[in-house]
Amino acid sequence: MRQYLFFFVIAAALLLSACGTTQTKVTTNEFVAKPDAITLIYTPNVELSVLMATGLTETRADWSTSGQENITNSLKTALANRSGGIIVRDRNETQTARQVQLVKLTDAVLQTSLQYDYYGRGLPTQKDQYSRSIGPGAINLAGDSGAKYSLMVLARGSYQSGGKVAMNIAMAALGGPVQFGGQNLYAALIDLETGDIVWSNLATAAPDADMRDPGGADKLVQSLLKDFPL
Repeated sequence: MRQYLFFFVIAAALLLSACGTTQTKVTTNEFVAKPDAITLIYTPNVELSVLMATGLTETRADWSTSGQENITNSLKTALANRSGGIIVRDRNETQTARQVQLVKLTDAVLQTSLQYDYYGRGLPTQKDQYSRSIGPGAINLAGDSGAKYSLMVLARGSYQSGGKVAMNIAMAALGGPVQFGGQNLYAALIDLETGDIVWSNLATAAPDADMRDPGGADKLVQSLLKDFPL
């Protein structure tokens, strides 16, 4: 019986991870895309970790750096011919104090949107609405770039260590709980004039869309930009 359970758990895990998924949302506020508008892209906020046998995660700076570089390059390629063009800005480069605050605020708003709009913790008063904003001060993100929009990207992921793989096999054989890693990429398009998040998408990586690999990052970004409005 335990042998059958083991194979069932492993097969289920492989099936669930066989393809990526996306969840696009568009603002319910009034929004009409501006033609030929420049979009400012800040380099993604990426944190990738190794999932240990204990169930704890440990951030890997090398993976996070690779993921950030790969996702940034994939975004440049995918959006190069869109709308009025793009400008890429390193989130770690020197900015005005106001821009630093706004980048941090935007990261916090994105985390909140993920929690309440995507992870099943929706607010009762927002059931049929998607209305998120970082406020009218968003225009300060543009600086002297002339951008009308800003695309902010957040990536989180964990990957099983060899010890965790062995632990999962042992736990499955014993009929106990198993724990797998997973990777998500979230993007929010902000109208810098109003501060509204006018479009967002959450992409879950398939096995062939590992953001640590340039080719995998390309596939993940292609999924992320599904129905991108510009």
